[in-house]
Amino acid sequence: MKKLLSLLLVLIISMSLYACDENPEDPTDPIDPIDTYDFDEINAQNDIYYQIFVRSFADSNGDGIGDLNGIKANLDYLEDLGITALWLLPINPSPSYHGYDVTDYYDVNSDYGTLEDLEALVDAANERDIKIVLDLVINHTSDQHPWYKEASSNQSSPYRDYYIFNNGGAYETFPGGMKDLNLENPIVIEEIYNIVDFYLDMGIHGFRLDAAMHFIESVNAHWDNTVLIMNLNAHMQQKNPDSYIVSEVYANSYDLIKDYFIGSDSVFNFYAQANIMDKVGMGNNRTQFASNLNRAYEAYLEVDPDFIDAPFIGNHDMDRIASSQGFIDQPEKLALAARILLTLPGSPYIYYGDELGMKGYRYEGTNIPGYGIVYDEYRRQPFMWGTSEYQTNWLPSDNSNDYTLNLVEQKNDQSSLFNQYQEMIQIRRAHPALMYGNYFEPFKDNSIYIQGFVRYYTYENYSEAVLVLHNLTRDQITVNVDYLELILGDNLTIEGYQTLILKIDPNEIEAYI
Repeated sequence: MKKLLSLLLVLIISMSLYACDENPEDPTDPIDPIDTYDFDEINAQNDIYYQIFVRSFADSNGDGIGDLNGIKANLDYLEDLGITALWLLPINPSPSYHGYDVTDYYDVNSDYGTLEDLEALVDAANERDIKIVLDLVINHTSDQHPWYKEASSNQSSPYRDYYIFNNGGAYETFPGGMKDLNLENPIVIEEIYNIVDFYLDMGIHGFRLDAAMHFIESVNAHWDNTVLIMNLNAHMQQKNPDSYIVSEVYANSYDLIKDYFIGSDSVFNFYAQANIMDKVGMGNNRTQFASNLNRAYEAYLEVDPDFIDAPFIGNHDMDRIASSQGFIDQPEKLALAARILLTLPGSPYIYYGDELGMKGYRYEGTNIPGYGIVYDEYRRQPFMWGTSEYQTNWLPSDNSNDYTLNLVEQKNDQSSLFNQYQEMIQIRRAHPALMYGNYFEPFKDNSIYIQGFVRYYTYENYSEAVLVLHNLTRDQITVNVDYLELILGDNLTIEGYQTLILKIDPNEIEAYI
């Protein structure tokens, strides 16, 4: 009996000690719903992209030309910036500096490295959960491609029908030896399927479709192009259900763009980019900014309720935003444009160097000593590392960035554009309402000064809503709104060209829109 009492006493003491543990694992403790979900996996196509012109980014072997190993060596930088995916401009062999006239779809431009280097980059990026999308140029090939060489030299060649010949010449949407492929030829489509399979097997996440609105120039061109992309996407998803297509439809009309969401996972939003340039840069008709964006989103929703937009403020075909009217020598506006980009729905695309405020604009056939005739080259000039280790120098400086701070300098300046990009990316990734979903409703009290909108995301028992308010003027503005938490900003006063982001009650959204 004594032995039994002793055992009971020991058991009671042990249980008391367990109950008094400083960090008890109480199953009744509330669990934050955000910690129960892997939202990145649930929203596998939502990313923050960084667009790289490989030739200009990072040189690993000292030849002055950027390469794939240079990107791999700087994944720390990209991860530190906060991006989650890369879009590489054309990497295939090509007779031009830009690479949009491909001569071999199954190899890498020797300036950039080898297929083994590409595989190594993909593996290294995947280890950091960074996806890679390649520029897929299938509207045309180079006139130096073996297909075209045989097609043009032999009218009975099976490759003759790979192109569109008329009166002995092959059709070109774009001049300069870029010959359009016949994308109504099922054999050519099969070639394209083989190309995408080759890279998907390597671990490439997906493709940016160059010149998608020009694929088939028929009476029903946009519908024919949409069907072509839809079939390509279906083929890719058989190999990888999470594969990704973003289509370039270079048009400012959301009505024209919207149908491409039928076949594409994303479509670049040239309409939103034009509105940022006009309303933020030039200050024109500011009261229409949020409502214009909303009209585009409503048009996309009609086509695909789960559409994933692809907003951007600059790319390789445009003058740099820092060299564009309204933004020249306006660092506060550049930062505001970045915050707008990173608070919009979809997967935002950042053009390399825009995080530094790099400048660059198109020349019209100017002769640059030490290089030659230039056109778009200075829109794609070398990234400014601030050290010689990875600096590219394939293009002589035109002095446009003499007063642009390099990466080293900006990292050491907490108020720099780089640090504002980094902060905003961190905020986006920390808040599902900003990072995921396509909910967008203009703020009810938008004005000539403030343009705001509500973003909202819900999944099962988790929901979050945020109110984003952008001050599009240089005047200080104070707003009067209820909120749960300040995400960006110190109080309800918004300084000129600044942004206020507030967490609001998801059950009270109607009070804000």
